[in-house]
Parts: sequence; C-alpha cells; structure tokens
Amino acid sequence: MRLLDRSSTRRLTDSPIELTAQRRLRRGLMLMLALLLVAASAFAGWRYFEQKLAPLARLAELEAENQRLRAEADAARIELEMERATRAELKRQVVELNEQVSQLTHKLEFFNSQAKTPK
Repeated sequence: MRLLDRSSTRRLTDSPIELTAQRRLRRGLMLMLALLLVAASAFAGWRYFEQKLAPLARLAELEAENQRLRAEADAARIELEMERATRAELKRQVVELNEQVSQLTHKLEFFNSQAKTPK
C-alpha cells in the first residue's frame, strides 16, 4: 500500500477538481467587488468633503458680499450726511439772503419815498 500512497497519480485522484474558469470568474468578481468598493468609498468621500467644504465656500462668499454691502452702506451714509450738511448750509444761506432782500426792500422803499417827497 505504501507504493500507492507515493504515486503521483494517487494525488490527482484525491484532490478536488477545480475548473480554472470558476477560479477566473471568482477572481474577476472579487476584482469587480474591490473596484466597486473603491469607487463607492471615493464617491462617499467626495460627497462628505463637498458637504463639509461647500458650506465653507458659501460662507466665505456671503462674508465677502456682506463686507461689500457694508462698504456701500458706509459710503451711502457718508454721502447722506454730506447732503444733509449741505442742505442745512443752503437753508441758512437762504434765510440770510431773504433777510438781506428784506432789508434792501425796506431801503429801496425808503429811497423811493424820499424821492417822491418835494423839497
């Protein structure tokens, strides 16, 4: 019996039969599964960073817009203050000029009345 145990043909009958096509199929399926897992992980990572970084980008955009709007509001506020100061000065000048007109009208009336009276 020992002679049969050592025979190379004996090992061929004891080992299970495996078809190489199944081995290739299994290897191909495992490779596809690995690629699918890598792709799914990459997609999940991309979505995660997009969700984390997109709000930061939007926040930076909104902060820049807020700063621009504040600068515009400050410029408009300064312009409004200058306009109010100019208007107040113009009102003061109008009052002053109206007083001068009134005084000159009284003087003119006085001179006209002096010119009409006979001497």
